[in-house]
Amino acid sequence: MKTRFAPIPIALLLVVLPAVVQASDNQLGLFYDDAASVDEIEVAPNSVHNLYLVLINPVNTEFDGSSTRDVSYVWGFECAIEAPSGDALLGVAFPTDAINLGTADNIVAGYAAAIAVSAGRTATLATFNVLTAGNNPEGYRLSPASPASHANTMAYVDYEDPDDPIVDMGPVSGSYDRPVFTFGDYTIERHLEWGGVKSLFR
Repeated sequence: MKTRFAPIPIALLLVVLPAVVQASDNQLGLFYDDAASVDEIEVAPNSVHNLYLVLINPVNTEFDGSSTRDVSYVWGFECAIEAPSGDALLGVAFPTDAINLGTADNIVAGYAAAIAVSAGRTATLATFNVLTAGNNPEGYRLSPASPASHANTMAYVDYEDPDDPIVDMGPVSGSYDRPVFTFGDYTIERHLEWGGVKSLFR
């Protein structure tokens, strides 16, 4: 017996796709590539991989809120990372010499030299080497470091702002309770399930 899934409505695609393509300012994500395009991938169990911690669209707003400018250089950052059950962080590397006052999973790092934001408005802040048990919808989560410079938020250092260099950033998932990266192809599965539910009402 052949199972058929209802096609995803075009209206739903128009709602979902822009959220993936157009990221908000000052968002931090974990990706399988440093171009920040792969946030989930199926892999073999008990395998080792690199994951890239990427800051997307860094901008800094003046203290009085009068204007916003693109950030060109990042001088450090702070965040915590939580691996899903069964996975382990083997280590963390930085794009330049750095001092990490925290740990591999609770980072408070300053760079010896500020790193440039790319023409695509991204900056790879760190690379994690991880051992994964395999596909797991629990996924990797990001959260504020402990202690945090600004309460209840992750942050990075704007090299070009000597007066107020600490800039808040949030997870690309939109919430500290939702994963920013998963080993597994769960987005497609969720779309198929949604299509199946919609077909019940036709």
